[in-house]
Amino acid sequence: MIKKSLFFLLFFYSVVVCAQAAISGQINRNVEGTSAKVHLTKLNIEHIKDLKFAKPVAWMLTREDGSFTFDQKHIADKDAVYHIYVKRVEEALNDTIAAGATFILSKSDKMIFQKTKVPFAEYTTTNEADKEWKRLLAYETELLQSKLDQDNEEQQLKGYAKDSLRILMVKLIGIKQLEEKGLLEQDITKNSAFYLALLSELKESEMPKENYLFLEKRLAFLTQGTIEKKYAWSKMVNYILGVLVLGLAGFLIVRRKSAPIPVALSRQEQNIQKLIVEGKTNKEIANELYISISTVKTHITNIYQKLKVANRQELVRKMRN
Repeated sequence: MIKKSLFFLLFFYSVVVCAQAAISGQINRNVEGTSAKVHLTKLNIEHIKDLKFAKPVAWMLTREDGSFTFDQKHIADKDAVYHIYVKRVEEALNDTIAAGATFILSKSDKMIFQKTKVPFAEYTTTNEADKEWKRLLAYETELLQSKLDQDNEEQQLKGYAKDSLRILMVKLIGIKQLEEKGLLEQDITKNSAFYLALLSELKESEMPKENYLFLEKRLAFLTQGTIEKKYAWSKMVNYILGVLVLGLAGFLIVRRKSAPIPVALSRQEQNIQKLIVEGKTNKEIANELYISISTVKTHITNIYQKLKVANRQELVRKMRN
């Protein structure tokens, strides 16, 4: 009965420990009787390749079988970059090990390191960002090690550019790090064009929206501000055009009012007016139109009244103008 109780207690304890452990694994102990101190540190995204800027998170001595665990309490809620490494407590026989691994992890993820000759060389993880990051690093290493000519390099880069999800994921990791530090809004203000272009690229990609939803919300005020500026500019242009149209309409109305109203002359008066402009005398006009001189004078008087002129000179001047 006691043995059964102890078995169930040990089983329950192991289940609880595994459930709470975010990082677990086992390292190979080559020197019998020695233990190793496993360190877990957190890296700044700006100095991701410089371990001297790493911030200590936790450490533990490996158990007798070389196993170790780090609880979820040591891991951030959101994705962050960590570095794990081990150093021998004993340095006998010049046995100094400084091996480690850098990875991305959040509290909701699990990571298990396999027992390998080189500590932390292989692991499994549930963090998708870390998987994409490792693929990117592997590709960069492949490019550095290969000795391809320029044409082949261009083809390789073009092929890599097509798989833009990897690049976008790495960019998002950096942006999340800025957000955790409270520096994202400041950087967005300085580089708004970059972030708007990146958001547009994310929307056009096959990236799940929930991965960049936080960025879209942060940029909402920027896009709204851009729309408001465009609307204000459009409103101003419409206002200016409206003023110009009203001004032009007013000008045409005033001009129409100020323009002299055409005077309706009879056909005979029009004939006499034409002959006067040509310099004909009353007698010449009477002979040409086969009317009397008195009739010519009567028509001329009516023409003067209608056109508001006093004599032939004013009539000729007005007609020519």
